[in-house]
Amino acid sequence: MIKKLIKDALSAIESEIDAVRERPSSDTLLNGTPEKGKVEEHIYSFQGFQQGLRFAEEVTALYHGKELKVSVVDVKEKHILISFPEDMGPIIDQVYVEWENDFVLKKIKSELTELSYQYDLPTQVQALFEPSDHVHIEDNSVPPEEDGLRNEAQREALEKALSNNILYVWGPPGTGKTSTLGFIIANYLKHGKRVLFVSNTNRAVDVGLLDTLDALEYIDPQFDQSTLTRFGDAALQDERLDPILFEYQTSQKLDSKKEEAAQLSATLSQYHQLQEAIDGLLDEEKEVPESLELQIQLLGEKLDQKGGPKKVEARIEKLQSISERYELMKRQLIGTTLAKVCTSDLFYELEFDAVVVDEASMAGLHYMLIMAGKSTEHMVVVGDPMQLPPIAMTDDLKAKEFLEKDVFTYVSGASKTEDLFKWHDDNPSFTCFFEMQYRLKSDLAGVISSVFYDGRLLTSADKIVEEGVSTSVALVDTSRYQPTIVQERSDYGFRPVNEAHLRLVEESVRRLSAKYHPDEIGVIAPFRNSVYTHRKQLSEAGYDYIEVGTIHTFQGREKDVIIFDTVMSAEMQNGMPRHYSVRPFDETKNGLSVPRLLNVAFSRSKQMLVIIADMHHIDQVYGNKFLGRLLRSIKEISL
Repeated sequence: MIKKLIKDALSAIESEIDAVRERPSSDTLLNGTPEKGKVEEHIYSFQGFQQGLRFAEEVTALYHGKELKVSVVDVKEKHILISFPEDMGPIIDQVYVEWENDFVLKKIKSELTELSYQYDLPTQVQALFEPSDHVHIEDNSVPPEEDGLRNEAQREALEKALSNNILYVWGPPGTGKTSTLGFIIANYLKHGKRVLFVSNTNRAVDVGLLDTLDALEYIDPQFDQSTLTRFGDAALQDERLDPILFEYQTSQKLDSKKEEAAQLSATLSQYHQLQEAIDGLLDEEKEVPESLELQIQLLGEKLDQKGGPKKVEARIEKLQSISERYELMKRQLIGTTLAKVCTSDLFYELEFDAVVVDEASMAGLHYMLIMAGKSTEHMVVVGDPMQLPPIAMTDDLKAKEFLEKDVFTYVSGASKTEDLFKWHDDNPSFTCFFEMQYRLKSDLAGVISSVFYDGRLLTSADKIVEEGVSTSVALVDTSRYQPTIVQERSDYGFRPVNEAHLRLVEESVRRLSAKYHPDEIGVIAPFRNSVYTHRKQLSEAGYDYIEVGTIHTFQGREKDVIIFDTVMSAEMQNGMPRHYSVRPFDETKNGLSVPRLLNVAFSRSKQMLVIIADMHHIDQVYGNKFLGRLLRSIKEISL
């Protein structure tokens, strides 16, 4: 069974590599300005965040009809640094970039190939994918430590994490899964276990590590944080992360070693200089002053204590470098991305007592196979199978189905929400469901609970919306404006533009900016081109700092206000309006991914959700489909 799973994973990855090479990834970057201090190197900073560029080996830029080979310097939280071969002037208004993303895939293939060669597969690999047969539970007489704020389901997860070899934690948005995850890791650390914590994105890794630091501060304030490390680039700027950044730790260690090398080198140099001076005096048959003899005697004794001049020279040479693998192996907790574990040779053959995977619903089965192979005692899988699944580019249907399946739906065999809950209900020994949410107000949360979570998602008392109080969700029905879409001519996929919706989003941002800080307003659109057109429109209107992204961009994120533009309306063809469905919204084309996408889009707001939708178009195309039912439910509570 597991051997076949690995074989299927290898086949699917091969297909994805072919697809990536045939259809490179692309994006349009805006408002590039020369990076301070890097003008002569032609490094420009662009707005936006494109995780895929992080591992791009070769990037092509198209600027005003000119094709250039550029390189990615860094991908930060809200900026991308690109190095150009020449001076591009004081600003690059917009540039189209294209790249291949097969580097990570090739590394994953290598890891899976090695796993397939193993005669006896790691026990945890079998346990993860066949938990009903291989879950192992130990009696744990020592209860987990926490802050006293955990609810019953969260405490249950803590207890099972310490006793189980496999645990699945299903945490809908706003249910405190990341803070609980912090206590799970902190308890592992206090029990002396070595932990690997991974997630899909750098931001999720940073958030999880910060929660772990908070948990450690509570249960073990004296814990040595130098044994923790954040491997890779941090997305968040937080001073608490600085001391545990692996790059910082290794540079500090190297600086310390270089200081020791400098001291030894000075001692050795002084010894040689004195030796030369004494030899010169002896060659001239002159008397050696007693002070020189005393000095060289003292230096000689100091060098002898370190093994003599030859060994000191060898020591100096050794101190000029550092073994990053050795330094990594010394850490009790390593936090990094799934991709980094696969692409960095430093993780080769490393094993951990516990592996904790956050946002696991976005991690492909190939990643989970590799992570399980690094676990020896515990594996905790944290995520929400009703949020975003993994994505794939291949057109091979069998490969695509495999790559877009997450571990929750694979193990449960689920094809709908009811199947997932039945699996949870039937397997209480290795699953937990967090039922209490603390983020959304009860009006919107009630709809999300009913539509996405079988009515099981409850709302904390402080989020209950009292009768007569304004709702936290508004549906702007654009049908009265009789909007239509036009498609921009391009070879790069579906590029719809809805001018009426663009104006309404801008107007919504203008109104909301009077009450909310721009950093707390986010705009979500279902198509990458729509993200670009909204960014451009808002930038021209003076709202440069409003974050605009796809649904995938906002996974694991939250804002006070979210504006969700459905974009779609009828398209005029031969003078007649044509209504048609699109893959992100049509379950007949996109299956279980549709409710998962919409769940993420509708659950990112903390205070207010604004939905821009042409309800005439929605009723025409999605009347009895998921989107139509969902928006009608929203419309009822937003009246």
